Amino acid sequence: MSDNTGNTILIPNDVFFRQVSDSLAAGNNVTLTVKGYSMYPFMRNGKDRVCLAKYDGSELSEGDVILFRFHGKYVLHRIYARKKDASGNVLYRTVGDGNVRGEEYASPESISGVMVRRITPSGKEWECSSLSWRFLSFAWMRLRFVRRWCLAVLRRIYR
Repeated sequence: MSDNTGNTILIPNDVFFRQVSDSLAAGNNVTLTVKGYSMYPFMRNGKDRVCLAKYDGSELSEGDVILFRFHGKYVLHRIYARKKDASGNVLYRTVGDGNVRGEEYASPESISGVMVRRITPSGKEWECSSLSWRFLSFAWMRLRFVRRWCLAVLRRIYR
């Protein structure tokens, strides 16, 4: 984040995301720049921005990207499956697009927001409800078994 003099202000993630969650809970959409590599190639570190909307408690689908708390940290990952725990409560299994293993589980109570659009560095907006976004998301999800090789190629091409 920059102040009005162009200086960079560093804010701890927990403070920043608490503000994001509060703003989402108040019904505001929040746009932020992606940091990290877990959602590559769909979202690139420091380049792409995402617009999040308040999670209204409705049922989510495979392919939706959510902001949620997991072990005390905020995570922005894609839903891969929906299941019920031993008590019958809904859990969403999430995985980062750039991850070849590992997964997190999100309960509806832990979800702050749902991604509604991606904004490229050139300013092009890509709605998450669009047919092209949904198609590419589902295709990438189904390629999980060869993702390691796909990511290796993509990282060499887009350095």
